[in-house]
Amino acid sequence: MTLIITNCSKRKRAPLDPALHAGALMKGSTTAVAAAWGERLLAASPTTAAKDLYAGRAFREAATTARVLSARIAIVSAGLGVVDGATPVPSYSLTTARRDPDDILAKTGSTAAEWWVSLQAHSPFHSTSIDEEEGLILAALSSSYFAMVVDGWVLWPAERKVRLRLFTKEEPQGVADDLRKAWMPYDDRLDTVGDGHAGTQSDFAQRALRHFAITIGDKGRLDHDRAAVLDSLDGLEARQVPVRARHSDDDLRALITNQWDVVRGRSGAMLRHLRDDLGVACEQSRFKRLFGLVVEDRKEGGQP
Repeated sequence: MTLIITNCSKRKRAPLDPALHAGALMKGSTTAVAAAWGERLLAASPTTAAKDLYAGRAFREAATTARVLSARIAIVSAGLGVVDGATPVPSYSLTTARRDPDDILAKTGSTAAEWWVSLQAHSPFHSTSIDEEEGLILAALSSSYFAMVVDGWVLWPAERKVRLRLFTKEEPQGVADDLRKAWMPYDDRLDTVGDGHAGTQSDFAQRALRHFAITIGDKGRLDHDRAAVLDSLDGLEARQVPVRARHSDDDLRALITNQWDVVRGRSGAMLRHLRDDLGVACEQSRFKRLFGLVVEDRKEGGQP
């Protein structure tokens, strides 16, 4: 059976277990923090199958591909290890993203790869599903998650690497040739390969996975599969992404205030106006926060 591997997401579909916030852990060595986290996981109540826990487009892309292929899915989770999609797990908040309140690396002072080694040893949910699979392995990972697991994957037996098809935004560098050759050579032309394949950089790997699995299909040999990917992109041009200017929070807040009447105070229209008309870069979550502050400013000033 085909095994699909993808990374988890910060957004969860189930309420977070109050005891499973990495920010609540004490600082310590990687081993000590992983052991403390493992104890919390062991005491937690699994509520949701792993394949149903994670939200976000990237995860949906991988899950959809798994359903279409009737494939198993395994999730690389910085909080749980490698989890089989059918395994019930608790909802948690742990990340290796810097400046996040639940950044585990702020507790350990380690690298994500070092944390990954200790996590696998202490998580009661870590699975050997990858070791047990004898079929094709389709792995779609963000660059940060691939960097976390790559040291272990380099040590895989040669026959498993031959069965691996790897989907990441960039070609792996500094790794053994047999792992690097497993990479499928997609690039930004994927956005124009057909309807439904455009997206963001954050879901690039999973979109490439879906295109390969559903449109191309395994040709039986790595070199044939790589050639088929290049053939599918031949003659296409990457879509032009507008370059938008970045501003500080204070500048953006002032800009939203100044442009308020232009869009009559409508949030969605304001974001489009900033991006499309003024050429300003602003992520949606950041915009939502700043727009809310402007609303409060206007209320304090007696403005509707």
